[in-house]
Amino acid sequence: MFVPKAAGSQSHPKRRHRTVSDESVKPPKAKRQRSALRLENVELHPDAAGEAQLESALAETNQITTDKAGIGKQIAIRGPKKAEQRDDGFDGAGVIPHGVLLSNATSGAPGLLVVVPSTGKIIYWENVSSAASLGIPRQKQNGLQGSISGLLSGEHATDILNGEPSGVFVTFSTGRVAHVAVRDSQGKPTVMAHFLKSRANQSSGGLLGGIKSVLGGGSWRKDVAATRAGGSHQRGQRDIMIATSAGLIEIWDTHWNSGSVMKKQFDVKKDVCSSLGTDGMDGASEQDVAVLDAAYATAEHAQDLAASEEESWSMFLVVASSRSMDSKRLYVVQITLSASETRILSTRPVDLHNIPTALGDSRPRMLVPRVGDTAFIIIGQSVILMSLAPVEETPDLQLLNDTGQPPSPFQDSINFRAGREYEILGAGVEDRRDGGSYPTCLAMVREFGVIRITALPRSRMESGIEDAKITAKDKLEQAVFYGSMRGNPLNLVSQDGLDFPAQEIEEAALEICGELLQSKSKFIPSAAIPLEQNLRSRAKALDDLASLLMRQRRHFDRMVWWELLWSAEKLAAQRAMWKIEEGCRKGTGKKTTFLAQVVGSMSEKFRTASDDQDNVDDHVRHWFLYDTYRMEHVVPWIYNAIKAQKGKSSRQAQKMSGEILNASELSLAILETAFQYRDGNATRFGLDEEYFEDGVLSAGYESLPEFWTSQSMSYVETSNLLDLQLDICRAWVQKMGLASEAPDNEILRKIARNCTGQIRVLGQMHLERVRWLSAQGDPGLMDEGFAIEEAHTRQRKWHLFKLAGIGQLGDAISLAEKFRDMTVLAELIVELQDQTKCHNLAHILSKQPDTADNAPGDIGRKFVHYFENFGEAWADAFFTRQISMGQSGTLFAMKNFQPFVTQFLRKDPAYSRLRWINDVVGEHDYDAASKTLKNLATEGETDIWCHHVQLSLSKLTRLASCEKGRTDETVFQDDIKHLENCADMDGVQEVIHAHILPVLQGAIDQKAEIELAIDCFGKTVAEDRPSLHEVLGDALTKVVTRQIVDPDQLVDLLTLIDLSQVASYGDNELSGQEFFLALRVIQLSGYRQKDPLYHSALQKLVWRRCMIRDNWDARGKADETSADEAEISEQDTALFQTLTHCLGEEKHSDESSQSAFYIPRTASELLLSKSESDVLVSRFRPEQQIRIARDLDLENEILCQYLGEGKLEFWLKNLMASARGAVASPDSPGAVEDSGGDQ
Repeated sequence: MFVPKAAGSQSHPKRRHRTVSDESVKPPKAKRQRSALRLENVELHPDAAGEAQLESALAETNQITTDKAGIGKQIAIRGPKKAEQRDDGFDGAGVIPHGVLLSNATSGAPGLLVVVPSTGKIIYWENVSSAASLGIPRQKQNGLQGSISGLLSGEHATDILNGEPSGVFVTFSTGRVAHVAVRDSQGKPTVMAHFLKSRANQSSGGLLGGIKSVLGGGSWRKDVAATRAGGSHQRGQRDIMIATSAGLIEIWDTHWNSGSVMKKQFDVKKDVCSSLGTDGMDGASEQDVAVLDAAYATAEHAQDLAASEEESWSMFLVVASSRSMDSKRLYVVQITLSASETRILSTRPVDLHNIPTALGDSRPRMLVPRVGDTAFIIIGQSVILMSLAPVEETPDLQLLNDTGQPPSPFQDSINFRAGREYEILGAGVEDRRDGGSYPTCLAMVREFGVIRITALPRSRMESGIEDAKITAKDKLEQAVFYGSMRGNPLNLVSQDGLDFPAQEIEEAALEICGELLQSKSKFIPSAAIPLEQNLRSRAKALDDLASLLMRQRRHFDRMVWWELLWSAEKLAAQRAMWKIEEGCRKGTGKKTTFLAQVVGSMSEKFRTASDDQDNVDDHVRHWFLYDTYRMEHVVPWIYNAIKAQKGKSSRQAQKMSGEILNASELSLAILETAFQYRDGNATRFGLDEEYFEDGVLSAGYESLPEFWTSQSMSYVETSNLLDLQLDICRAWVQKMGLASEAPDNEILRKIARNCTGQIRVLGQMHLERVRWLSAQGDPGLMDEGFAIEEAHTRQRKWHLFKLAGIGQLGDAISLAEKFRDMTVLAELIVELQDQTKCHNLAHILSKQPDTADNAPGDIGRKFVHYFENFGEAWADAFFTRQISMGQSGTLFAMKNFQPFVTQFLRKDPAYSRLRWINDVVGEHDYDAASKTLKNLATEGETDIWCHHVQLSLSKLTRLASCEKGRTDETVFQDDIKHLENCADMDGVQEVIHAHILPVLQGAIDQKAEIELAIDCFGKTVAEDRPSLHEVLGDALTKVVTRQIVDPDQLVDLLTLIDLSQVASYGDNELSGQEFFLALRVIQLSGYRQKDPLYHSALQKLVWRRCMIRDNWDARGKADETSADEAEISEQDTALFQTLTHCLGEEKHSDESSQSAFYIPRTASELLLSKSESDVLVSRFRPEQQIRIARDLDLENEILCQYLGEGKLEFWLKNLMASARGAVASPDSPGAVEDSGGDQ
């Protein structure tokens, strides 16, 4: 983690550079000054002890300040503006020379030695200021020059080492090392160079040996992994260690004037290979191990050798497998070399999992500071910090080793950003002699400057094992709070940087999120900065946290993403609230703002108590800082904070309106911002698989807790606030003329505009809450969801109507479109028509709206848009509204939307009266119109006159359809016949109405007419068959009220009506034909095809009632009268008249016709069975069936009595013969024609 650290120069006391033997070479005496161009320091020190501390010094690379006392000028080091011809050994190809700073015994500024890699050319300046003041091409006359002779073809310098006091050592690509001395035996400046040669090489001289050495490569040709300077044992002497990749280590005793001698040579490859055999490289041979770098161990790391008198060298080797240089396997081996033994002290694995650079691309460099117990390994653009602390043998350690889980040394890595601009140009340790005791590494980064990395002490357990641990939270905090810092060269947001289990990362992310919401994070101050800056910083940190987790491309728990998103929503909502609060404070001055009033009224259970209860501004700021995590509680308190004002003065109205305006703006700021943020940023919080509609989740509520934006209390109080706004606005709009009571018009307009947003937000809250309740699986919550849905739909209608009433008709229409509330939209569109004075809506809709630019054209375009986007739902709502308002003609004028009109009218049978018209004038489909009229007449019509008209129109349209197109002749004839039959039944009903009409003349109203008709024509069955009398009354009621009588009721009416008093009214058209007409109705009804059993039982019922109409017991006494009187008596019976009409009908019809009437041969066959009675009774209401069945049984009993005592069989035989004779007579009347079958 990184926290700001105050920058300050650290002065170092003048101290002589001491060697191990206490002999010294004079160092520069200048004071160590901090560059004036360094900009800032950044420190890396998490809570876990032992992590790195990093100080960054930004310096301009083209300027340097001399640190000699009294010199204040700045000397610029610049390259030549153009390539120049020169003979100093430097070519113009831009090859960068190797250089090293050397101590200067005569001046404060150090000297500079530069070696040209390809030519071995050397230039030495005793004072670096001399090299800085003049360009390199002009240094021939200024610096001392020399060269390294004997370079082979293609050989070039690869590294340079300051080995003072013995001199400078240059490593070449062939593996040779050259010793460069800058003083002669007299101590004067000079340049002398020679290659280091062992005695074996020196003894193999001569011509043949030299040629063999050149051609064959010689023993000196090797891959040098490292050249390092060791200790100094006497004046001008320095040990130099040369390590090769093959594991060969040479220790050279070098002197500035006496030459160089190799002290010892060690081959450690076998020992290193054996030490790695149990550490992940099983089976590795000596050829598979390569030494990549080496570094001397300091005295602190080799304390066990202090008591030994034998000369020894302790060092660290960086080792890897040569077979897989691209792998992530690297080891640090601590080794001690002496004349008697080679001892491996420790082997530490290096974790390269988070290092983006492969070993094959960059050779690692290991730096071991003199102090502390931490080493720095530089690989590519990464720095690894590794603990070198020795592990003491303790019981706890032994236990861990036995379990196969030995403690791993502390390790951390610092990765720089990718790109050449962040390349590490060089690095070294900082040996501070001012009392500093922390291991420090300095790294020079291209285009940035020098970065100091300091490792802080690490804690240890009682067992001595280091307790330092890098947690997921540490890494997340580094990446979140410093990863996006401008100018930061470190790559803290890499995917490999969070190599932790997913659960640990989730817990750390939620912990950081909680600290941000409660302002507990130590990285963002809660004081001393403006509140807006605090809110912005917390929001940015949370956004960076989510972005970091998204870049990991790992599966994190869905609930974690939702918690992060909700937290970000709350911060965004608070930022919106603060903008409003700032505006209110500027406008009100020192007065208490409405938000302060809200926060002050909140219960302490819902907010964190402030230390200063008297400071209103302080507890508002306190709420913003520490109550973000539970800011959902402020939503209902906004409504509760509105104080009702007493009185009706303009001042009170102004104050009340101001509070309502503030409340609406705060409520909208919270909820609108939350839903908008969720809708626009959900994909950035790992919820890219979720689908949102205006910030409302469409599905997947099952595993989620209650949403903070739609909690029950918040939803209720937001609805109450909206009702208050609308009602107050409506009341004030009505009082606009009373200046003493109405508030400012501008405030009213703002409140009215806010009502639009409140309705929209309330719809989002409602949708979210209902979906959440429905997904919980709790019956109680599901019932609550249904209740909320019904109540909201009902309330929303009036909300939109009220919104239109306060001058926001356009917004109301837009909201109705958004909610797809077609019923409300239809009403609002009509209101828009009225306001624009477009009264002839049918005329507007009949034209093409695209060419109109006026108000009617706008309405027309809206209609086109609605039909195209809402389709059937809009058509149903609008057409229903037009029909309900008596404007059905509008439908027939909407030719542009004819398919919608037809679909709507054909959907509901209730619109059949309009449907057949549309079939004719809109669709020109006469066949469909005929079917519609037929269905309307037979199924839905109740008025006799309309029924007759509909049948006639149906017949007419059927004939028209036959003429217009081809049709099946049989089907056509059947349709026409059915319509004619229905019309004939209407004619029978008209005959009955004409018969009873004279009786109704004296009635004062329709009710009296019904009573008169029942009293006059229902006497026959009133006493002995009361249930049938009730049936007769129902049928007579329909006849009197001009309603359609069903065929069944018509049969009951004709067979039960009493026509005994008809003579007194002078109308006997129905008399004697009632039973024949009943049989005719049965024939016309079509029961023969639909229900043959019922058809048969109904015919028997008619004949039975016909036979029991007359008293046949009394007829038996007619034998005593004369023959003429007997014949007259027989002709007066209902049975004879019915037989005569039926036989006459047969005479005029085809014998094979199915329309022939049923005539019983015997009277006994008219006795109905139980099944036949049940069929007849089934057509009545359940409460009537038992009573009617009893009356039908009574009719059966009467018939049986007449069969026995009245000799009904005899009379039937005689009457049948008489009727046949009467029909056969040429003078017999055409009963059928007279009765009018075509009524």
